Amino acid sequence: MKQYLIKQFYRNKAYLFGLLFLFLVGLMSIYTGKKFLEKNEDIIIKSEHFQKESIEKNVKYNKDDLGLILYYIKFNFINNTPKLAALSIGMRDLNPSIHGVTIRNLEEQRYDSDFYNPANVATGNLDFSFVLVLIFPLIIIAFCYNILSEEEENGTWKLLSVQSGNLGKIIDYKLFIRFISVSTIYFTLLLIATYWITIPFTVNYFLFIISGWLYIVFWFMLCRWIILFRKTSAQNALILLIVWIGINFIVSMSCNMLIQKIYPTQESLEAVMAQREGFHSKWDEPKQPTMNKFYKIYPQFKKYTIDENDSFTWTWYYAMQQMGDFEATNSSNNYIDKINQRNKVTEYLGYFFPPIHTQLIETQFAETNLQNNLAYGKALQDFHEEKRLYFYPYIFSGQNADAINWDKQIIKSFQDNQKINLVKVFLPYLLIIFLLLILSQNKYKKLC
Repeated sequence: MKQYLIKQFYRNKAYLFGLLFLFLVGLMSIYTGKKFLEKNEDIIIKSEHFQKESIEKNVKYNKDDLGLILYYIKFNFINNTPKLAALSIGMRDLNPSIHGVTIRNLEEQRYDSDFYNPANVATGNLDFSFVLVLIFPLIIIAFCYNILSEEEENGTWKLLSVQSGNLGKIIDYKLFIRFISVSTIYFTLLLIATYWITIPFTVNYFLFIISGWLYIVFWFMLCRWIILFRKTSAQNALILLIVWIGINFIVSMSCNMLIQKIYPTQESLEAVMAQREGFHSKWDEPKQPTMNKFYKIYPQFKKYTIDENDSFTWTWYYAMQQMGDFEATNSSNNYIDKINQRNKVTEYLGYFFPPIHTQLIETQFAETNLQNNLAYGKALQDFHEEKRLYFYPYIFSGQNADAINWDKQIIKSFQDNQKINLVKVFLPYLLIIFLLLILSQNKYKKLC
């Protein structure tokens, strides 16, 4: 009987076509990820060259005015992109992996990416996570929806009931054959990705593989439960497709709209506007109050004084820039708090909806998630302050470009070290799978 069921599955051209389609789409997703990494690496290499070239040109033409040189030069800060990001691009397509900042105001510069083309959000990327979350379930549904109903509709179920003492085992064996086939495609694609993209086999990669496989298990257990209601093939297909659409689109989009309503994030724009207003208003105000606020925050620069009657000094200008940033601090912190609140709510939703959970944790493993972007933003802020505090004494004391060792001004990078809670990663899968097993087992007993 087992050999017959295996031959029955692999002789069906529709099933073979489904497996081939899944394999080809998977290859396309791996290729998409590979091209993303190549593009990212190319941008970083070009940025290194551009920064060096920019320094050389500005030093050459403005050698005696260090304040003017540093007004234009951008110092690049890299968010390291692991190879695993090729399989789950996440937010890295909209939030660049390298950011260039001058020593002027930071708030306006750090939120520049908020104004990139929003159409990119709608289209997304055909990366491996997209294929896993959306395409794999469709193939599983196509393979499983009529396992039992087809036998009943063709009139062969009664014959099987006579020949077999345990009809439930036949259904489970059919499901197992399909599960092994889909799992084989899944692991084969990951094996190809490992060698094609040269992904190192780290703990994160291992957890990425296991979580994706548990997501596949979830869909097979869901199909097992639905088909054991013994509805018609059309009804089974409709129910499973409704579930697929519901948890992948309707629930996700509805929750997204609700979260945006509860936690609106206009603070990023407010931060930019507050910084601009705080900066531009200083042109019409007395210089000394601005300097007093600056000295209070950075007492080490008190010795660099200015005269109220001076028409323009770089000391006052950069102090004014920094005061604009400080006036935007509340809006910036509120924005980050709102984003963190949004992420927590989404994380809680993921405990009940495996597609959301899978997307969240796989971007976490690939370091392409929201937490990575926020951590990079904080590191960028520290990087900007480090640059400012290094150059301020040279600018404020009126030194020229020769005082700086420009060869040391190289691109720096940020390495994310997110802590992974294995209980939060695997418990939602295991609980839902166990629940579906119990529910389907009740139907299974009636079948036997």
